[in-house]
Amino acid sequence: MSLCAVVLLCVVFIHQVRASEDVYISGYTGQSVVLKSGADSSWKLTRVQWSIYQNTTFIAGLKEGHVIIYQFWRHQGRLQLDNTTGDLTICNVTVDDSMIYNVALVTSDDTRKQLKVHLSIQEPLQKPVIKKTLLSLSDSQCHVGLECTAYNQSVSLSWMPDGEFNGSYISGIPNAVDSPLVLFASFNGKVSVTFNCTASSDQQTVTRQITVQCSEEKLMCEVCTIFCSCVSSVMLSIVFTAAVVLVLAYAFKNKDTISAACSEGLHKCPTVYTVTPRTET
Repeated sequence: MSLCAVVLLCVVFIHQVRASEDVYISGYTGQSVVLKSGADSSWKLTRVQWSIYQNTTFIAGLKEGHVIIYQFWRHQGRLQLDNTTGDLTICNVTVDDSMIYNVALVTSDDTRKQLKVHLSIQEPLQKPVIKKTLLSLSDSQCHVGLECTAYNQSVSLSWMPDGEFNGSYISGIPNAVDSPLVLFASFNGKVSVTFNCTASSDQQTVTRQITVQCSEEKLMCEVCTIFCSCVSSVMLSIVFTAAVVLVLAYAFKNKDTISAACSEGLHKCPTVYTVTPRTET
């Protein structure tokens, strides 16, 4: 075989069989994730084969124009295959769907391609929790203390006023994962201000808002909200004490009547019924 023929065969082989590529994608639980097959838009696919576990388990494929979804328990009822692009969609993904997915493609001109898709599924970030620790009105200035906590999540927390803010504020840095990020702010007591607490990780960002105001009516509502459980307990104690006092006052005022009634009750003899036997004649 001549050198030219060898070179030609190598070129054809390289064209038809392409080396396996690795692609890395990520998603979040509950979403739908599309695994791209890597097919060129000009290709006409004749065969597609998706598999997992080092090509030992087929989960979806395309053969002779027909889409095949294999009934494998792990993805049952959650797979969709595009017969034009060869892309595989996994619906309602879970953390257990994190693994390597293999796809093999064959085109009408016998071009072949293999791809490894590394899928990583994470839990989505939860919105942080905001709690008020201070709300006071002094010299027409509203003074606010807020705490923002992202429970059981390793994230970065930050405070920021929403929109235009004519006042001053300061925030610190949490000491641990579950430690709150504290904010102290001061602003005009006649206006309401919205603050954003943002939790962010490498790929996600979520924000929770809170609007505060120090008007007298609003302040009374806030005080009622903060101390409602305490007020409820105090009111219950007051009502109970008042009832006891009223009963004792009534007893003291009518002690003579109550004593006479008690004495009469103690000395009163029970009614005795006498039965006389009857003799028949």
